[in-house]
Amino acid sequence: MRSFLVLFVLIPFLSLGQLGNTMYGLYRNNNPSTVQLATIDPTTGVINILGPNLGNTINLTGVSLNPYNNTYTYQDQDSWLSVDLTNGGIVNDVVVSLPSATGNFDNFKFNTSDTTMYGIFSQVLYNPITGVYSGDMRLATCDLSTGQVSLISPASVASSYVMAGSSIDPHLMVYYFISEGKLMGTDLYNGSIYTQPLISIPSGGDSFDNFAYSCVDTTMYGLIVNHGVGVQSLGEINATTGVVTPLPTALNFNNYIMNGGATIDPINLIYYFETMDNNAQIYLVGLSLVDGSIVSNVMLPPSGSYFDMARIDGDCYGATPSRLNPSLQLEESTWSLSIAPNPSSDLVTIHSNSKIEYLRCYGMDGKTAREINMDVNNQFSVQSLPKGIYFIEVHSGNSSNTIKLLKE
Repeated sequence: MRSFLVLFVLIPFLSLGQLGNTMYGLYRNNNPSTVQLATIDPTTGVINILGPNLGNTINLTGVSLNPYNNTYTYQDQDSWLSVDLTNGGIVNDVVVSLPSATGNFDNFKFNTSDTTMYGIFSQVLYNPITGVYSGDMRLATCDLSTGQVSLISPASVASSYVMAGSSIDPHLMVYYFISEGKLMGTDLYNGSIYTQPLISIPSGGDSFDNFAYSCVDTTMYGLIVNHGVGVQSLGEINATTGVVTPLPTALNFNNYIMNGGATIDPINLIYYFETMDNNAQIYLVGLSLVDGSIVSNVMLPPSGSYFDMARIDGDCYGATPSRLNPSLQLEESTWSLSIAPNPSSDLVTIHSNSKIEYLRCYGMDGKTAREINMDVNNQFSVQSLPKGIYFIEVHSGNSSNTIKLLKE
């Protein structure tokens, strides 16, 4: 059964081009019960409400900020709400359609390198022969225009996951989550397991939580936690080995709040999270990616209101894959070839030192989007293509070469 969270969730520890660095989130009041899109100044704690009331429930298991079409998408009781970043109004409201009524789609993240939202479709399966229940976790996507959740993984990649966060490496095209002490890396192209190292924290912490990927230095950061003590430090994890290395500055926070999420300011190199003191007052804390020191610590609104699921618009803006889809089977070439402007929303020009005969345009899934005949100026229009990453396969005689294009 789907569980929708209305109250904040406190996790106590008792057991590149850049668009900008504006922090968006959901400003939520309990009395009266309201949800509104807002921005926050992380240095002062001042909140600017952008638009009208969007409802009174939110699902805290994920959020998507698309910097290319200026929307912030979250899930309420039974639908996806896409909200305009400029005025806070609803752009799209679609009912979630799942592969199975018994499953959930959680831990979702927007991937800036292919403009797609990914997450984990999870369900509990019962074997009537053995009488055993087992978890089934698969990588999936959600079409935000229709609400349709589609499976990528052909089989389960884990039996459970921990609500300690999720992250996407938009360069490697890998989605990360934590399951049974492992950092599970799942291939965005085919849903298979890419890596699954055991998490090791030599500094003595018990867990690595609330992690986020930084495109500035291609590193994944998170909080090193000691059960019964609290947040020890900001750390970075090697996604291949699972080894967590603490940054030099020791911290002394009792907890972190999962509601706030983890987000990174790519301009000032700051990792943000939320914590609560002994008087139930919530703070937004900024930590330096250089040494883990506290660069800001501001009080959020008083009891009864919250700033949830923060995302910064410039976080991984303009990222492109460095690992291509294996199914494309692209080959390296010394052919001099370029495309401009890139990104583009309309007319593009191919610059080539060989005569071009025709083009094929492939999407990230390896399927042909269209075959293109160019004019004498080697120009063609991409206006009719949906936004996203495309591969333009250029043919000349018996040779071909492929270049990458971002459609805005």
